[in-house]
Amino acid sequence: MKMCQHAALFIGATIILFSAPMQSAEAVEVRFNAFADVTVGYSFDDLANAKDAARQESDGLDTFAFNVNEGFGVVGTDFVVTADLTENLVYQAEVNLQVGRGGSSDVGLDLERMYLDYRISDAINIQAGLYFTPIGYHNRFLYSRAWLVYSIQVHDIFEEEMNLVPTHTVGVNLHGSLKLMDQKFKYVVGLGNSRQSTPTEVALARARTTFSEGDLEVTALIEWHAPMDDTLTIGLSGWTSGIRTVVAPGLGGTADLSTDPKASLREYGFNPYLTYLGADFNVIIEGVYSVLHDRKGNLAKKHNDGVGALTAEVSLNLMNGRMHPYLRYDRTWLPSPSEDTYYGFRRDGDEITQHYVAEFDALMVGMAFDWNANTRLKLEGQHHFSGIRRAWGASAQIAFGF
Repeated sequence: MKMCQHAALFIGATIILFSAPMQSAEAVEVRFNAFADVTVGYSFDDLANAKDAARQESDGLDTFAFNVNEGFGVVGTDFVVTADLTENLVYQAEVNLQVGRGGSSDVGLDLERMYLDYRISDAINIQAGLYFTPIGYHNRFLYSRAWLVYSIQVHDIFEEEMNLVPTHTVGVNLHGSLKLMDQKFKYVVGLGNSRQSTPTEVALARARTTFSEGDLEVTALIEWHAPMDDTLTIGLSGWTSGIRTVVAPGLGGTADLSTDPKASLREYGFNPYLTYLGADFNVIIEGVYSVLHDRKGNLAKKHNDGVGALTAEVSLNLMNGRMHPYLRYDRTWLPSPSEDTYYGFRRDGDEITQHYVAEFDALMVGMAFDWNANTRLKLEGQHHFSGIRRAWGASAQIAFGF
């Protein structure tokens, strides 16, 4: 309850601050937006993988799998403030009054974005602050935004409670669009704080940045837009980041970050994608592949398995683009508990515990209907081929925003 009061005070103060008269010659244009959803779901039949479910119960990241729809539920509300400080300088902040994604219904205040964007020209712009890591498609545009997507299920690969990829970055990036030989390209190159000792930590300030030892995160993205009203896009993106953590203590084990053997890793990630957003149908395909390189030489393997993932969705646009039947398949491949050197780590003070991280393998079919410009209704059925969830599930959702 205290966190909710703090969140309400923060949001209220933000609105008052940006609504107050400015003591300057130029007024600041401010836009305030919010989005949320309400979901009801039911899962049934046997567990997709009983062995994995037992590992989850004993050593999982949460007693309940993230983003399982059981009964009625809300995710909280995201509040976005955008201010045009000058003709070329834009400030944007997003805070999420967020309900726990696992077994807890606690409400917390989560800072999603807070950055300045200086727009010089179409070809070059500078963004600095906290932003969604500029890799791939979903992480930049559709992360956990039910109002903007057709499917109900949140992608495991871009779930910030797992951070199998670096979903958020504090740093600076250059971005823009270029025309070469009548072809349109968009690009982003970024430099930011590195991945921390556990994957879900984001260094908002006071991050160690030893340039000579490569402790920063570097990202790059290039995106080709077909000369057909931008309906077809093919993108290649990736990242690399230094990681300073501990040698894996083993599933269920705990290590002390201040005294136990250290591990120095470098993560290399590759994130290609293709989108076709047409008048009659849409296709979105995105993949992720990463590896961990042992920089210190004290692990059993020089190159460790990272993360592999695929998400593919096909949808139709019926009733003048208001109704969208869709079919989606998601799959993640993760290191086994004995081979995991990072992704299951969670920190409490100086103690780091290694947890079990479950894979995801499911087919989803559903229907999304745009009731009006601000409201989307959805029905979805799921079949899980493996993992810690029950084999079958059904969900309904109302997602809205303004």
